[in-house]
Amino acid sequence: MVKARDASGPAWKVRNRSIDQRLKRGQKNGCHHKKKHQHVRVVNGKTYAGYRKSKTYKGEKITITATDAKDWQRKFEERKTELDAPYPLTDKNLTVKMLSEVFLRDAQIGKAPKTYIEREVFLRKYINPEIGHLMLRNLKNHHVAALYEKVQAVSFSVLEHTHKVLNRMLQFAVENQICITVNPIAKGLIKQVKEAISRAKREQQTDSSLSLEEIDYILLEVRGQPSEIIFHLLILHGLRIGEALALRWEDIDFEHRTLHVNQQVQQVSKSKLLGTKWGSDNGQLITPPKTERSRRSVPLQTCTQDLLEIVPVPDRNSYIYKTSNGTNHSANNFRRDVFNPLMKRLGLSLKPHDLRKFFGSWHLSQGKTDIMIVSKWMGHKDPSITLEIYAKVISEMEDYHRDAIGKALVPV
Repeated sequence: MVKARDASGPAWKVRNRSIDQRLKRGQKNGCHHKKKHQHVRVVNGKTYAGYRKSKTYKGEKITITATDAKDWQRKFEERKTELDAPYPLTDKNLTVKMLSEVFLRDAQIGKAPKTYIEREVFLRKYINPEIGHLMLRNLKNHHVAALYEKVQAVSFSVLEHTHKVLNRMLQFAVENQICITVNPIAKGLIKQVKEAISRAKREQQTDSSLSLEEIDYILLEVRGQPSEIIFHLLILHGLRIGEALALRWEDIDFEHRTLHVNQQVQQVSKSKLLGTKWGSDNGQLITPPKTERSRRSVPLQTCTQDLLEIVPVPDRNSYIYKTSNGTNHSANNFRRDVFNPLMKRLGLSLKPHDLRKFFGSWHLSQGKTDIMIVSKWMGHKDPSITLEIYAKVISEMEDYHRDAIGKALVPV
């Protein structure tokens, strides 16, 4: 006869109570039945079980208590980072320049090479010469404001990148409890910088919008050429040039008429990567997309699908647009050998990015595609970026539709 299960609760709860009771009985009798590295303590009659382990690194015994093995490994890696740092991270005399060296080391772990180069250049040329000598704990908002005033005199682009690097470095210090607990850059100054940069971008914005006739000329000129597919990806799908050159056949879903952006080609200066983990690369890297939102799916246009389906199935391997030995083309070579000569023949002064911008402008000017969808298709980090870039198009669209509802519902 099968014995009925105790109805006092679910099986997992009964098992947990049983384990807890056995553990308490063992503690009461002075014995502890623990798994390896299990750490048990009793506080106010309650039993707490954790994970405790010691390990030696660089001659120092590190003992860490954590919730489980995974949490222990995370804490151990953090402790290793502290020991690997060129300076003691708790040193009260740590300067901004010393912090920058730690910050650059961090850029080599899980960051793109362009991020490393951006940090290295702006720290070396602008930040450290002005405030590198200051102790981090003594850095104040007025020091940063003076730095920004100097770099703004160079250009608003330099101001934008200097602020981006410095603000991120100080946040890095706060997050890792390196001498400071609060970012010394005041929120008011951050707001002023962002407004100044946005204003400068609007003022510098030229009317680089392309007409449909010019787009027709470009597509007609490249018809039948191997590079035709790249122009389709820029104009009709809004891809960045690096994303288009890194697109593979496996990224195309013919059944659902979709292409997936999963990587990009990055062109970087080889000399600036010397001494880094990328030092052996040739200056051209395949990396993840620019931001997490840049990893996206875009509707595949019918004309582009027709163009792709011309390629015999056995040849559909590696990159969509590839060299004779099956590797991807670099952005620099594409501009030099294909794009710039084409623009010269057509009498146009454009960059590949202008074709991507046409994609966004066309969709917004039609007034039929929501800006959130356009932002998603273009892989912008945030819809606010789309609003900023296409402010003029959106303003013109507002003027066009100003009286639309009145004209539609109340005919004159």
